[in-house]
Parts: sequence; structure tokens; C-alpha cells
Amino acid sequence: MLQNHRYQKQVTEMINGISRIKWWKYRYVLFVALVVNVFVINRFFFDQSISDLNPFGSPTTDENLESTTPSTPEKTSNGAKTPVVAAEKTKETMTLNLHDYDFNGKYVGWPLERVCKETKWTPGLVYVCDNNSGGIGNIRNFILTCVRYAIESGSSGLIIPRIQRRSEEDHANLFTTGMQPLSYFFDEAHFRGAMADNCPQMTIFDTINDVPNHQNITKMEEFYPKDLNNPDGCDERGYNRHLDHFRVRFDKWLVSTRRTPSEAKPVSVRFRWATFFEWPIYRDGPEFAATFGDLLRINPDIENIARAVLREFSKFAGVEPKDSKLDVPYLGVHLRTESDALGFWPDFSVQSEGYLKEAESRKLKHAYLACGNATDGHRFGEIAHERLGINTTSKLDLLKDQELQALTDLTWDQQALVDYLVLSKSTHFTGCSFSSFTMNIAFKRHTMTDGLHTRQWKSPGDEFTTLVGRFDNWFGDWMFMYECMWP
Repeated sequence: MLQNHRYQKQVTEMINGISRIKWWKYRYVLFVALVVNVFVINRFFFDQSISDLNPFGSPTTDENLESTTPSTPEKTSNGAKTPVVAAEKTKETMTLNLHDYDFNGKYVGWPLERVCKETKWTPGLVYVCDNNSGGIGNIRNFILTCVRYAIESGSSGLIIPRIQRRSEEDHANLFTTGMQPLSYFFDEAHFRGAMADNCPQMTIFDTINDVPNHQNITKMEEFYPKDLNNPDGCDERGYNRHLDHFRVRFDKWLVSTRRTPSEAKPVSVRFRWATFFEWPIYRDGPEFAATFGDLLRINPDIENIARAVLREFSKFAGVEPKDSKLDVPYLGVHLRTESDALGFWPDFSVQSEGYLKEAESRKLKHAYLACGNATDGHRFGEIAHERLGINTTSKLDLLKDQELQALTDLTWDQQALVDYLVLSKSTHFTGCSFSSFTMNIAFKRHTMTDGLHTRQWKSPGDEFTTLVGRFDNWFGDWMFMYECMWP
């Protein structure tokens, strides 16, 4: 009580002291201060927009990033409701749409721009990202991982990535003498333009001979980032969790090995093979994770073939195709039983049972099948029709005449890109959980759920995708597929 009395007395004295001041002399100053305070408080609490409060904003893009329109499930021809995005973004965002023929949406480059602006760049350092092989899932992730490491290293130059072509006679033979240009899979013009606009600190060169003073270049072949990034006593499989050490150790390693780059004496870095799943993509924030992979869009000519397949599939399902709207419900199936499938992966029975279960629960009566094993593909189609009345087809069955010729003129891996695109538009997608092809589609589709704000994908699926098969065996960097697969 005594203490409370003391406080009351102090407050009373303060008030009395203020009352003795001839405040009327300062009435104009007090009035202005009052007006300013009211304005500031009102502005902050009532008028400030969401984009103003966004610490990750970009003044040139924020008005588009938050534009949403509520959407409701659409009725399909069989009476079922197709899954739609909870808050479907407008065309100004990178969010894809299952009901159109656009495989890309608007490119959003400010997350890349931000990362590049945060980087300290090294003149004369050049990265080479061509030691890749396999299908779209592996090659896409190798190139993106290599480019991300190049940015982290401060590489001021990048040789335009090339792609290793596999044998057409033996698909398990991933290494041939045929190195193909980036356009073999991807839209090279888009890649160059996106990098120039958002990461101009890194110059894209056509070949190593285009690097200034290339005659003085020191080449580092078979470079493996994790060799520099092992905290003392850390298990090998955890190296990529310590990327905060990489740049410091990389710079020190260059100095200690007398490879310090300069414009007069450049240094090139080429990754060793199979550096696929090394960089935890959410390390740079969800905005970067959702958009960085969009550097590698599929070759536009291959996209056109995929659109033709979708139009023909619509006819197959009894829905007259429209110019811009894709309105046919179907199950996308990636049956991974080719000869190079590993022994511990889920077999035909496990995969097919899982796929049919999803079709039945979602009341889907049409399926698009991607499978490099023709025998198993026909077998799946027969089982699906006998058990559930599902009609199954594939790209080779749908296309005719010139469109079929354009498809068959492609290599085996390029034809798989058509499947990659068509499956990405399916009402629900199912595939083998061990396949990087399947996972890449699953993760990319997952970014539809909430655009730049999408949380990390969780196994075994979401409303758009269900993967079949358990991860009973892990090895090497494949442990980090979930964390290190760029969508």
C-alpha cells in the first residue's frame, strides 16, 4: 500500500507540473503534432495494403502476386467434381491451371533477382553444367542445382548447359557420345532471357572458347560441392544441410590450390556426374523454391505436340475440345516398369493397384497412360477396363498423320517430355514414388495449391497427386529427393 501511495503521489506531481506550464504559448505546435499523429496512426492501421506489409515484396510485381479470385469445384461430364485450387491465382502469377493449355503461366523472376543481388560475384569464375544424364527429372534437377551452386559461388560466367543423350537402342545406357544443346529438352530463349533480366551479373557463354582469355583458363573437372562442405564428423548424407559453409570454404579452397580466378586467368568448374539432389530448395524461401525451376521450360515445339495430344484426348473422352479451355476429367498414370527400373521399386501389381484405387475413389472413367514398357501398358489398360470400366490411352494411340510423325521423329526421352506435360494437366496424377520423373510432376503440380506461398510437398500426395510405393530402401543423395527436387 505504501508503494502504491508513493506512485500516486509521483503521478500527481507530474500532472501538477504540466499544468503550471503556459501551454497556450505552444498551442500551434501541439495542434500540428496532433494532426500528424492522427494521420500516421490512421494510415498504418486502416490504409496500409498487404503488399506494404510484405517484407519480401517487389515494387514491380506485388500488385500481381496477391491477386486472387475464389473458385468453386466444377461439375464434370460424369457428375464428379474436379479438384481446383482453393484460391486460384490470376493470369499475372506463375500458378498453373488444370483447365487450359498453358503449361507455364507467367514467369516470376524477382526471387531470382533477389538472390543474385545478395551474391558477391567473382570475375573470371565460370561454371559448366553439362555432366548430366537420364530423363527429364534427373537432367532438369542437375542443371538447376548446378546453376544454384554457380550463383552461390559468385560465378560471373555460365556456359549454356548441354544435355547428355542416352542410347536409343539401350535405354539403360545413359552415356553416349551425343551431347545435345539445351533446346533438346528446354526453351533456350526463355532461359537466356530470364537469366539476363533477373541475374545479369552472370554472363551466359555459348562455349568455353567464348570466355575472355579462355587460352589461360584453368579447368576443374569432376568437382563435387560436398567435398568442401563437411562439418567435422558429419555423416556424408548430411553434407548439403550445411550450405552456409560452402561459399567461405569454396573461396578458401580456390586460394589454397592456387586457382584464384581473374579476368586475365579464368577458372572453370564442371560438376561430377550425378550431382542431382544436393540443394534443399526451401533454403532460399518458398518464393524462390516455387519459381526457380521455371527457368527450364519445355521446348515450345514439344509443348505444341502435347497440346495436340490433349485435344485428341478430349475427343477420346467424348468432350469436344475448345480453343482455350481444357475441360476433360482424367487420371494421369505413370507406370514405371521399364527395363532400367530398380529391383526394390514397386512392381507392376503394386503400382497398378494403387493407381486404380485412386481412379475408383475419384470416379474417373478415362486415363492417360505414360509407360515405356508397351506390354505392361496394354496389360494395365485391360485390367482398368475390366475392373472399373476405365478407358485408357496414350500419346501414340491418340495422334495421327503429321502430328504422329512429329512425335515419332523425337527421341525416346523427348517423347517422354510430351507425357510429362500431358500428365501435369491431369485431374489427378498417380505415379511411382521412386521415379524422379513422377516426383518432378508431383512437386510442380503442388505449386498450384497456393502459388508463391505454397508449403513444401508431403508424401504420399495432395489433392492433385498420389504417389504409390514405399521408400523401404535409401541410398546416397536420393535420400534428399523430397527436399532437393526443384518444382
